[in-house]
Amino acid sequence: MTTTPFPPLQKFNPGQQSLGWAWIYKFFLVGLLGGLLVLCSGCRPDESLSGAASGRTTLQLATWGSAEEVKVLRTLLDRFERVYPELQVDLLHIPDQYYQKLHILIAGGLVPDVIFTNSLYFPVYAESGVFQDLRPFVAESPEVQESDFFPSALAAFAWTNPGEPPMLGALPRDVSNLVVYYNRSLFREAGVRDPSPDWTWEDFLQKAQALTQDRNGDGRLDQFGVSFNRVPPLFWLPFVWSAGGELFDPGFQQILLTSPQAMAGLQFYADLRNKHHVAPRQVESGSATMSQLFLQQKIAMMLSGRWSVPVFREQAGFDWDVVPFPQGAVGSRVGIDASGYAMAAKTKHPQAAWALIAFLTSQEAIAKASQSGLIVPARQDVAASGAFLNPDLPPRNSQAFIEAIPTGVPTHTPPRWNEVAEVLGLALDPVWDGKKTVEQAMEGLDETVKPLLPQGGGR
Repeated sequence: MTTTPFPPLQKFNPGQQSLGWAWIYKFFLVGLLGGLLVLCSGCRPDESLSGAASGRTTLQLATWGSAEEVKVLRTLLDRFERVYPELQVDLLHIPDQYYQKLHILIAGGLVPDVIFTNSLYFPVYAESGVFQDLRPFVAESPEVQESDFFPSALAAFAWTNPGEPPMLGALPRDVSNLVVYYNRSLFREAGVRDPSPDWTWEDFLQKAQALTQDRNGDGRLDQFGVSFNRVPPLFWLPFVWSAGGELFDPGFQQILLTSPQAMAGLQFYADLRNKHHVAPRQVESGSATMSQLFLQQKIAMMLSGRWSVPVFREQAGFDWDVVPFPQGAVGSRVGIDASGYAMAAKTKHPQAAWALIAFLTSQEAIAKASQSGLIVPARQDVAASGAFLNPDLPPRNSQAFIEAIPTGVPTHTPPRWNEVAEVLGLALDPVWDGKKTVEQAMEGLDETVKPLLPQGGGR
């Protein structure tokens, strides 16, 4: 998603009490942080005081998440405190504007001991030295090994700063990738066969055309074959990668969307809407989201992630399933994002913080988090278990999320990804609206993006 760019972080020194730009917030930081600690729904009022009074070591864990996610997390933390009675966890739940508020905490020298983060926003903190390297902890751990996780999930949290050894900045809880959700009831009604796991872009387009219809006969299309999201980039990047294109070079020195392969993928995506008319335009979708249109049976296929499963299980009044993204010129390649737990470089309790991270990324904890259907587990053992592949609940083909991982692309981003994404959005808006070709939109993009890319360091 596109959010307000973060102010730049200076290189973080664990011995400092605050970051260099903390004075900007001096006159309102105390009040804002006080409000955060009182209003964050995950915090219990007397936790820190009771921990100090009892002589227990208190850790602070920062996270976002829905009420359902926090409920599961609370259960896990209660279990953790029983396993480690000498430790106590204060849960700092920040349900919105998470990274903006996390920035303020860091600026004030109030970095939580353990921080839930995702791979898209991870680089700005890794580059600034906010996170501890977890590889030494993993190497000595009898509970958690790197081999427990999908390699691409670990790769999403790899980082190297100039002159420093490579680091593992977080241990992943889940991976996030895209599949195609499809309405099996509409497919059967239209006499269209279900997609096969090895379907191609041509198959995808043909099915979308067959499922795009004027159902009430008023001369206007009211059912579309496929969804269309212009932002965030995760929705159009699979078309770039599956066509053989790339987003950046490995060192983030250049954006590569101007290659013929990348532009072909972008044009195919735009043509779904503007040439083939199998995806709704803004005037046809109104203020409804693609998920709402799918639930209303106004679109037959939708590109989305595992996060849609709980809502569809609860609200869909029709038969639905998922299938891998269709194969382009080089196969089916979707982004592999990851979310996981990082340790603050400044924590006063590194061994206790590691115990919490190891517990929250254990088989038991990730299995518990997977049962709601919300996440694709980053642990390979949980991904192969009934906690995720529950045959009694839709989708039948949950295996599609797992099968997409080996060929997926870890969506490595530069520290100023927010600003880069905004530039890309502005450049591509006329393409999505049918006002420019991709070639026209890409003119001058290299020069616009280059000042936003780092001059060293990276994955």
